[in-house]
Amino acid sequence: MSEMLKEAAEAPDLIRAFMSADQNLYSALGERLRKLEATVVGTLARGSSDHVANYAGTLIPLCTGKVVSSLTPSLVTVLQASWDLKKQFVLAISQGGGSPDLLAALQSAKSKGALTVALVNEVESPLAKVAEVLLPQRAGKEKGLAATKSVLCSLAAIVRLVAEWSEDKKLLQALNELPKSLEAANARGLSMDASSFKGFEHIYVISRGLGLSVAQEAALKIKETLGLHAEAFSSSEVLHGPLEIVGKNFLILSIPLSGSGEEDVRSAAKTLAAQGAHILELPSVDVPDFRLAPIAALQILYPWLARAAETLGRHPDRPQHIKSKIIKTV
Repeated sequence: MSEMLKEAAEAPDLIRAFMSADQNLYSALGERLRKLEATVVGTLARGSSDHVANYAGTLIPLCTGKVVSSLTPSLVTVLQASWDLKKQFVLAISQGGGSPDLLAALQSAKSKGALTVALVNEVESPLAKVAEVLLPQRAGKEKGLAATKSVLCSLAAIVRLVAEWSEDKKLLQALNELPKSLEAANARGLSMDASSFKGFEHIYVISRGLGLSVAQEAALKIKETLGLHAEAFSSSEVLHGPLEIVGKNFLILSIPLSGSGEEDVRSAAKTLAAQGAHILELPSVDVPDFRLAPIAALQILYPWLARAAETLGRHPDRPQHIKSKIIKTV
């Protein structure tokens, strides 16, 4: 069994344990954020962590009304811009916490007066140490090449942070109940057809609302584990320019989530199918609150992709190096 399969399956128990830890930390941060009354929330992240940040970018406005913006580290590290972040909230998300550009950007935000929080798995990392508040992901050591359990634990941490901040007891209770849904989701993922991606080279992953972050993570994992070209789009965006190249060689992975424009996603998929594309729809499991559906969707997706990688002759835990030729132009 691959590490990707093992580690994805660990997530439900890890989230159970996570919900029993750090209660004072989250409640204190929630109270502090209510008093801060920041007008803007900035996020700093890369890769899968940035997809977690994008989920936060939808959930935070939904629950608190606050505007969220992704802060580009190159504003500091390349362009050396000066930003005004006094009394704002900046959240950095990272599994390893060692990225130099994230570190520089968070240090800059802190020096400009922001409340800086790091959601990090490696609690002794440089990013964890520079932040004013550390939120441990509590995912344990992750051996797999493709991040799974750290992503799922990070998503749960975002929900917990937002629930404490907005004093949403219903959401907090739903998060406590979520691990049971995740166990069902993992079993569902293991039962999916591992040969679904055979014969395709180009994949669009479409969703909307809270599901867009899932589509982004799915596209990355498809590239990382299956070695196939994949792009993520909102179901409304895909019907403009991206529509033009869709044909019989395309696979569309549709991720309709309840409460997040699911009928729009299905409608877009039908339009793409009319152009000859093959449609796969990610199934769902019951969750205690629709705002948690993205976490369950990824819990289905990860084991499915791990098994699909093996079917395509790839190992999900090993990097696949592609030799490329450098073409010199004049």
